[in-house]
Amino acid sequence: MRKWLKFFFLGFFSHSAAKEGRARGFTNAFLSFVLALSFLWVGFIGADMLPFGAHYNNSPDFSATVRSVLANPDPEKRIYAQIKDGELLLKEQGGEYAERLFVNTLESDADKESYSKNGYNIVVDTRPAGTLAEVVAHCVSNDGKNTVISYEDYLGLSEVARLNFDFKLSYTGNALDLTDEAVEGYRVYLMGSDDGKDKAEGLAGELAEGKITRDEYNRKIYELYFAAYYPEITEYESTSVVPLLRNYYYHQYITKGEKNYLFIFDDYMTGSFETNGGIETSFHGFYTELEDGSVVAENLSQDEAYAAVDNFVKKSFSAVISLNSYVYVLNVFSLLPFVALMLLVATLLTYSIMRLSGVESIGTLGSVIKIVGGFMWFSGVISAALSIIASFFVSRNIISALPPVIFFVALAARSIIFAIQEGRLSKQSQQQQAEQTGG
Repeated sequence: MRKWLKFFFLGFFSHSAAKEGRARGFTNAFLSFVLALSFLWVGFIGADMLPFGAHYNNSPDFSATVRSVLANPDPEKRIYAQIKDGELLLKEQGGEYAERLFVNTLESDADKESYSKNGYNIVVDTRPAGTLAEVVAHCVSNDGKNTVISYEDYLGLSEVARLNFDFKLSYTGNALDLTDEAVEGYRVYLMGSDDGKDKAEGLAGELAEGKITRDEYNRKIYELYFAAYYPEITEYESTSVVPLLRNYYYHQYITKGEKNYLFIFDDYMTGSFETNGGIETSFHGFYTELEDGSVVAENLSQDEAYAAVDNFVKKSFSAVISLNSYVYVLNVFSLLPFVALMLLVATLLTYSIMRLSGVESIGTLGSVIKIVGGFMWFSGVISAALSIIASFFVSRNIISALPPVIFFVALAARSIIFAIQEGRLSKQSQQQQAEQTGG
């Protein structure tokens, strides 16, 4: 057991210990492979999560913008925040907690003057995630001229002419008001087809029996109408068949390259900022791990209020660790064949160098795989450590590339060093034999 521990844990550092791998089984290489995957996961999650606090602290304009909203020295401008069962409740001084748009420095000059610091924008909108969005449907020609026509005009074209246009949606930024009159129009449209008629009548029956409310009925009728009248909108919505107001900000700003912002919603926040060192960081945060109560407690000094806001952002970000851990597990599993390929490449490289050096002591690829495989777990350790360190100095969007790249460099470098050293020892052995034979 002691010899095995020395071989397995010191093989990366000791040539003689590593060389013992040729006489051992492939189980050691497999165990090293599994540990390497585990350390790659540590590199991913550590590099993703650990630097955030440092980056946030090194972005004074971003933090100042957040503070100006939730801890503004002027009580008239401050938005008062409270956490209740993982949900963020907001109100203005003297008001009630409400589901509405509170701040939008992207579109309001008054808000921009009050809250935006050095170009950073903030939106505070607590309307529920399922709030329907008001949209305008149109079509744009795909011939390079970008001719815009209404969706109604598009439906009047022939099937062949329609191929020259692509369906598009524009979010107005307003919530859709489902009036009874509008819903009746949707219902009439659905009654024009057998399938739509059956579904509409089924919903009417559920409403009459009290199984659904009037609001639920209106929404379901609208969803049926939208799905029947318009093409699929997977380009715009991944979780809904109808446009949602929450995604207005995504389509209007984020997809168009907006940087340096924070969107605070009732269930999560998302932001993007740049540190003083030029490191760009995009993030999401959730409130599920936050304790119930005011984000900024009463009777705090101004500095303590600022600290409470900073803590709110950092803890919200920390709450994504469970989700990120799961995502990176899947990521590591998706990398499994590539890690196996890295092992194969390093093995062939090592084998080729030794053959060119005339090494005869390790003659089979199987032996080389067992030796190189033994290097994998500590290559994973190096990858995790260097990825975490590097994450403090590079943009967060390239973190996903760091662990596997560093891992392969470490594995290949150690394998090449082994091959070169074994070649040198082989030549020394041959020279000694020649001298003894000659003597």
